Amino acid sequence: MLMSLLITESEAGGPCGRLYADSLVNALATRFVQLGRAIKPQEKSTKSGLPGHRLRRVLERMNSEFSTDLGLETLAAESGYSRAHFLRMFRAATAYTPHQYLLNLRLENAVRMMKERSTPLIDIAVACGFSSHTYFTKAFRSKFGVLPSDYRRSL
Repeated sequence: MLMSLLITESEAGGPCGRLYADSLVNALATRFVQLGRAIKPQEKSTKSGLPGHRLRRVLERMNSEFSTDLGLETLAAESGYSRAHFLRMFRAATAYTPHQYLLNLRLENAVRMMKERSTPLIDIAVACGFSSHTYFTKAFRSKFGVLPSDYRRSL
């Protein structure tokens, strides 16, 4: 609104006077300063994610072997980094820890498998790499907010 008033004033040749135009410029500058304070500058991250080719290699391994016991050591070796460095870089690249990412893969696969009503939930849990039906149920409920059996009934 300040900008439109200033444009109108300048196009009309300043009929309201120099003081009015100066007041509008001052108000506009103040508003820009306020807006500038509201915008947080992007912080330069000292951490960067895994290089693309290494991240793809790790994710491909996780996608193909999600039902096995993939440990941090194995995934770090796949990336070529130490465990601690791999963990930091993986999290920076995906916003998840390797465990969280693997858990999400397992749960997404379980949801796909549930569409086949003939497969018992315990078999789905084992096929997706869960150590027990209890752990599968707890993880499923935590992510989706419902028990696996209730979810399956709703399909």
